Amino acid sequence: MQSIKVRDYMSPNVMTFKPEDSVIDALRRLIKNGRSGAPVIDNQGRLVGILSELDCLKEALMGGYFQEAGDRVADHMTGNPDAVQQDDNILVTSELFLKGRRRLPVLDGETLVGIITRQDFGRALIETIDHPAHGEIVYHGAHVHTDGVV
Repeated sequence: MQSIKVRDYMSPNVMTFKPEDSVIDALRRLIKNGRSGAPVIDNQGRLVGILSELDCLKEALMGGYFQEAGDRVADHMTGNPDAVQQDDNILVTSELFLKGRRRLPVLDGETLVGIITRQDFGRALIETIDHPAHGEIVYHGAHVHTDGVV
């Protein structure tokens, strides 16, 4: 695989939440848009967490049972989520996806600029398999040539 940047496969159109948003409203937006989660950003566009549909479902279930749903996103999000930089080699995402991550926020420094999913990573792999290019992979500083020579 050639050295492919995360930016080549990320989506720049990202649904986001604010920490003060209602978890129930967040769940409504996730369902309406067919998403399984989204980054949480502060007013400066910096990543502060990630909220999954599972986080929301837990709150909705408890709120429905106790008739008092209404917590904020900040109370249920995962803080300090894994993220990648837009200029990273896409192979750095593989370790995180293989650990079970479904989506990774993409940053430019500290600012959220996109999201890359396991499906995006799979698309990059398939395109590389279907259309191999002569070149090299640069992974963790090691140069691996496509002809097998290191």
